[in-house]
Amino acid sequence: MKTRIPRRRILETLAAGAASAAPVPAAGEWSNPFAKAFRDSFAEHWKDTKEYTLNILDAMPAEGFTAKPVPAQRTFGEQMVHLAMANVAYFRALELVPVPPALVFDRNAPEKTVDQKNKESVRRLVAAAFDYVASVLDRMTEKDLLRANIVFRAGMAPHSGIDVCMRAYMHTAHHRGQVVTYLRVQGITPPAWKFEPTAG
Repeated sequence: MKTRIPRRRILETLAAGAASAAPVPAAGEWSNPFAKAFRDSFAEHWKDTKEYTLNILDAMPAEGFTAKPVPAQRTFGEQMVHLAMANVAYFRALELVPVPPALVFDRNAPEKTVDQKNKESVRRLVAAAFDYVASVLDRMTEKDLLRANIVFRAGMAPHSGIDVCMRAYMHTAHHRGQVVTYLRVQGITPPAWKFEPTAG
C-alpha cells in the first residue's frame, strides 16, 4: 500500500535543503538536487501534456467546437481556451516572462483574443499557451520554484512555485478529461494517452 506524502512535507523538505545548502547558488544555479529534478521532470511532462491536449483538440471536427454535452457547460472551443489561458495566468504570476500580446485575454471580450468557434484559431492559442509555460519553466530558478509568496488574487492563500506547477498540471488534466466526454458525445474515440499500457 502506497503512502501519500503530504504536499506541505515535500515543500518543507525542499526548502530545508535549499536553506542548508552552501554556498548560496548564483542566479540560474541549483543547490537542491531534488528541486532541480522536479523542475526538469515537470518540463518534460509538460511537453507530453501539450502533445496529448493538442491530439484531443485535433480529434474534434471544426463543426464540433460549438458543441456542448449540456447547456450549462462551456462549448468545446471555450473549454480549450479556458484550459490554456488559466495556465498562462498561473505562470504569469511568477513574473519571469512577459505574456505575448496574442495571449493577453480579455474575459469580458474574449473574441478580441480568439474566435472560440474556430478550430484553427483555438489551436494556435492553445499551442502558444503551452509554449509560454515552457518558456517560463526554462527560465525558472531554484528561488522561483521554492518561493512561497505568489498571490493570484486577494483572499487566496499564497502559492509556491511548486504549487503553480501542480495547479496548472491538474487544471489541464481536469478540463482535458471533460472534453474527452465531448468527443464521446460526438461519437469520436479519443486519442490514447501515450503512457497507456499496450496489449501484449
